[in-house]
Amino acid sequence: MASSRHLVVFISLILSILLCTTGAAGAHAHSDSTATVTGCVTQAATGAPLPGANVVLRDPETGARRYGTGADSTGAFALPDVDPARYRLVVTFVGYARHTDRIRVRAGTTMRDTVALKARPLSKQAVTVTARRAQARLDPVTVSTLAETEVNRRLGVQNVPALLSEMPSTTSHSQNGNGIGYSSLRIRGFGQRRLAVALNGVPQNDPEDYDVYWVNLYGTEPAIEDVQVQRGAGASTYGSVGIGGAINIVTDPFEPDPFVRARVGAGSFETRRLSVTANSGLLGDRYVVNARFSRVTSDGYRRNAWTTFNRFFGGIARYGDRSTLTIQAFGGLQKDGLAFSGIPKSANDYAAARRQNPSAASDDRERFHPPQVHLNHEWRFAPAWTLDQTAFWIKGEGHFDYGAPYRSAAFLRLPDGVAIGDGELTDAERQRPLFTFGLSPDDVVLRSALDQHQVGWIPTVVYEEGTTETTVGLEARLHRSLRWGRIQEAAPPIPDAVVGADANHRLWQYRSEKIITSAFASHLFRPERFGGRLAIQADLQLTGRQYRFYDEKTFGREDMQAHAFTTPYFFVNPRLGATLVPDQPLRAYASVAWAHREPRRTQLYDGGEGPAGATPRFEQRPDGSYNYDEPLIEPEQLVDVEAGATLERPRYRLSVNGFWMEFWDEIVPSGGVDPFGVPRTGNADRSRHAGLEVEGTARLLPGWTLSGNAMLARTRFVDFTEYRALGDTTVALERDGNPIASSPEQLANLRTSYSWKGLTASLNLHTVGRQYVNNAGGTAASRREDGTVTYEEDDALSVDPYALFGASLTYEPPSTSSFRGLRLQVTADNLFDTHVLQHGFLGTGGPRFYPAATRHFFVELRYTLR
Repeated sequence: MASSRHLVVFISLILSILLCTTGAAGAHAHSDSTATVTGCVTQAATGAPLPGANVVLRDPETGARRYGTGADSTGAFALPDVDPARYRLVVTFVGYARHTDRIRVRAGTTMRDTVALKARPLSKQAVTVTARRAQARLDPVTVSTLAETEVNRRLGVQNVPALLSEMPSTTSHSQNGNGIGYSSLRIRGFGQRRLAVALNGVPQNDPEDYDVYWVNLYGTEPAIEDVQVQRGAGASTYGSVGIGGAINIVTDPFEPDPFVRARVGAGSFETRRLSVTANSGLLGDRYVVNARFSRVTSDGYRRNAWTTFNRFFGGIARYGDRSTLTIQAFGGLQKDGLAFSGIPKSANDYAAARRQNPSAASDDRERFHPPQVHLNHEWRFAPAWTLDQTAFWIKGEGHFDYGAPYRSAAFLRLPDGVAIGDGELTDAERQRPLFTFGLSPDDVVLRSALDQHQVGWIPTVVYEEGTTETTVGLEARLHRSLRWGRIQEAAPPIPDAVVGADANHRLWQYRSEKIITSAFASHLFRPERFGGRLAIQADLQLTGRQYRFYDEKTFGREDMQAHAFTTPYFFVNPRLGATLVPDQPLRAYASVAWAHREPRRTQLYDGGEGPAGATPRFEQRPDGSYNYDEPLIEPEQLVDVEAGATLERPRYRLSVNGFWMEFWDEIVPSGGVDPFGVPRTGNADRSRHAGLEVEGTARLLPGWTLSGNAMLARTRFVDFTEYRALGDTTVALERDGNPIASSPEQLANLRTSYSWKGLTASLNLHTVGRQYVNNAGGTAASRREDGTVTYEEDDALSVDPYALFGASLTYEPPSTSSFRGLRLQVTADNLFDTHVLQHGFLGTGGPRFYPAATRHFFVELRYTLR
């Protein structure tokens, strides 16, 4: 608490100095060499704001971009520090006619303007290529967008899942508690493995396990231009089809003016951030070069949940008359203490106990380097034709070390005759976990290593003519990986001959491959017979996906078979939707989609568990061999029906939508987790997700906005039998009508913000309803002597409903101040210091939970020299 008081005093002191000095500077300023251009972008027909509209000042002779920004949630925009000159003001928004005006900016003045855009049919006037991006006004999709201004307002030191947790139907949690290390995101209860996530059009889901490793992307947040979140079955033209939704992140660090920017921040849990950015500005009216280096360190909220991230970014952009080419590369070494083990629910009541981390006993840690290179090319090669292509290379190389006393001597390939406990181990004792002999996590530490790479190419051609738009594209991706494990550290009685890099005593090793090829098309048109009051969109994706598992090593184990298989999948994913009166203040849409997703590779066979007796999950022939053409885990299938309406007025915007998602063979948690906290899964014959979502924003007074969203849902198994071990017997447990694990059915967010003379204050509330960690609705099953199964309520099997409050304060001195270029931001999370559990799972030791950090702060000072 002492550190919190010190932070508050520091913040108050800095703000007082800046406010007083700024006031004095403003009072004595005679004139300034620059000007400010402000305004608001609205719809001409209704006066409703257009959040996210693109506002650019261009050179009137060459057309080169000089200044640019985006409209905030109220449609307002501001371009500070504009050099006096004549400019061409260009304002664009998808689905509206471009606004162009010539203006003259005089030194020391503030220009204010309201730009009213007229709705238009689709035409060839669009400036920004929108392939794989939803057009919220036209496309019949359930989508929300977080604009750059909101990103800057909300973003502290946390990563993207924490940033997006205020989006509709979205929850997040982090393993270390304070949102910097490993974090996860869920939408409508669907985990991130079932969401299609893209960064600048590059898929970020791991091709083999579908997970999204946000920790590898940490450091890209300051360059985010906007984030588009689509809920429901993802349409193919916005990226790979996602079962639960799609997240499309766009970064644009390139600016037309040269600058150097430094950021220095500090906060709770010894969190520190330092970054330096350099931008060349336009070179020869064609090129912009941008580079950024950053370092973040934190002890984390939980014990041993530390992070040390060193990040780099480098990019170059070329702007042609009809094309744009950008190359971006980023990555850096990340080292962190692992905290994948949760805590018992009973520990949440105690300040010290909830910060415990079982992984700390063996100092579990990671060292990883995940560089990526993205190439994006947009070329309007004819008035109605545009080529948009993305090529990428993704690398991942590193390891993590973890305590493994739960492994046996047989798994570790310990030599015959090794003595543990009372003497030499018998054959039966070699199968027992080592902790039963008194070994602790730091007595045997394993290293799991990964070396993988992925390359891909996604070309898209867009044809726009009159009221139609047709998109055709391809996707080609190749992913390969090598995984192996060994004993990295050990104490007696583990012999030195099998420990460390010199011994290289490997326990498992295998290679795998994933090939993805897809063709997709989308057609959007507005039939003339309806007078432009109806827009219809049809999508189709044909996709082939093939796993290959090979080169598995048994290292001489007589009881283990080396497996090799190739498993192909082919899916057809159609989608049809319509939008009614898309140009009007009140518009509505409806869509229906059919989507598929194959199992993860580890659901077919987990090679890392082969030495522990894991076998491929394929049909087994009478002779004991496997029929690799018949996997036991089926692909999941979904029919998703979405319908909604939006009302836009000058002072407010309100959207309401409903969803009905009917699943066959949904892949759901089926009990237990692997050694790293990842839930094991299986097929549910039939299940259903249905609900209602509401989202709105309002301008209460000049500078004062209120926004929020809410979800009310029902997620239930319709036909699902789960098989669980009760004592020495495996029993069939009927789950029909039960809630699906980890799927909250109530969720809401509320945020209010006020801006005045460079000062912006925000307060937000995030509430989540009860979640269950098992598929029995929070009940525990037990078996009587007569064989009947009974159920009893168990509070330890659910995540209690919770509410978290946060706040942020941002101050930027005006351009007339001596402190021009400075920006001070203070963020505070969990304001009321509550003990909250955000996520839970059913592990081998019982229910385990991830706690949210108690009240914590982060203060950052940014200085931009132009």
